[in-house]
Amino acid sequence: MNNGNTTYSIGESASPPAAVSVHDNIADMFKSELETVEQTHRILHTPPLSFDELLNDYRSLALRYENLLKQAAKLTRIGDVAQRKLINTKSELAAQSQIIENANATLQEKNERLKESLEEINQLNLVLGNEQAKADNLLLNILPPGIADRLKEGEDKIADYFEETTVVFTDIVGFTNLASLVSATTIVKLLNTLFSRFDGLLDNYEVEKIKTIGDSYMLASGIPVPRKDHAMQAAAFAFAMLNELRRFVAETGYPISMRIGIHSGPVVAGIIGTRKFVYDLWGDTVNIASRMESHGQPGRIHCSETVYKELSGIYKFERRGSIDIKGKGKMDTYFLIDEAASAPVRH
Repeated sequence: MNNGNTTYSIGESASPPAAVSVHDNIADMFKSELETVEQTHRILHTPPLSFDELLNDYRSLALRYENLLKQAAKLTRIGDVAQRKLINTKSELAAQSQIIENANATLQEKNERLKESLEEINQLNLVLGNEQAKADNLLLNILPPGIADRLKEGEDKIADYFEETTVVFTDIVGFTNLASLVSATTIVKLLNTLFSRFDGLLDNYEVEKIKTIGDSYMLASGIPVPRKDHAMQAAAFAFAMLNELRRFVAETGYPISMRIGIHSGPVVAGIIGTRKFVYDLWGDTVNIASRMESHGQPGRIHCSETVYKELSGIYKFERRGSIDIKGKGKMDTYFLIDEAASAPVRH
């Protein structure tokens, strides 16, 4: 509108006002529009105005519409920016989603590989455990449990002194003649069967098998765990071996018997060597026990006087008298002739 001096142009462009929130801009826009409508309504329903009054009202309306247009333009620009940001955000989210999806796929693949690896490890551990159990059982067939544990823990020099022990030696009588009558394979099977039956008795008595040499069988009581009744345990096992041999002869018909020698005293027990090692005994007690066996009689248990003193109140003995023992001279020895009614048994 033009009054001769000033021109008002509705829709004229202007610089955007200071930045305000979108919510405030929208509120102001609708407030201005409402005021414009109210003012228009008022103009149309009021009595005719003078030219100046009408001019002022139109000027006021023109300003209001101009402000509305500016606000609308600003909101349009804000909307465009917001839309572009929204599009960019969606693109970024899509890219991130793809990255996450790829990462999840990779992670799942790695998890599957890890699962397979764990299954393989479990299988290997199972095999290793079985092999370890076999190795432990094999070691226990060679060494007493306590000695085997010390060896596995890294102890490489094992030698223990035991003050009170009883050593038993046995030897098969008639074995040499039998070997000339049957094959070597049969002899090996015979010994394996007989000694295996002796081994089966070990769990019932507190004795420790030391070794077999040819047709000889050696054991001891009081090692590797000291015990007061070592002589009683050894004697009970000696009688058990004789009884087992009698059953074996009755079953097979082989004409064999056995000498058994027993002596009590101190020994040193330990492991020698680093390959094919064995738990062995050393000392004069071992030598005398061996002499008791070699100077004994078939089917009898030959004992030193030391054993007699240990067991005379429990077992019956037959005095053999004084005999010449190699390296020891004259020694009084005895035959153990009666098995105790209450022979000790391991529980």
